Amino acid sequence: MTTGARGWILWISLAIMTSDSLVALVPIAWEYGSKLVADTGHESGHDSEVETDDRLVPSRWVLWGITGSMAVGILLIWFIFGNESIKPWATLLSFGLGVLLSILGYVACRFLS
Repeated sequence: MTTGARGWILWISLAIMTSDSLVALVPIAWEYGSKLVADTGHESGHDSEVETDDRLVPSRWVLWGITGSMAVGILLIWFIFGNESIKPWATLLSFGLGVLLSILGYVACRFLS
């Protein structure tokens, strides 16, 4: 996919979709951030999404899970496709882009609902 029409269509389409998602994230993130700043100091009386500490997953577990799953994913991609097709840094970059796009989806769902 590095040469020819298929390669150009693939990479240009991917760049357009990614940049469109990131551009759409900026106004949503700005609005969300401005609401957080405006609400600082104004404690609301009722929050239906607050859980007690005994029901929450510890942050340490979350960080270890994310790190472990990324390491396993990079190793599996490297093992399956080899070093000549997909480099480990490219797989790590794809995880980073996936995080950005999932944040976009989460924030969009919060504002649209």
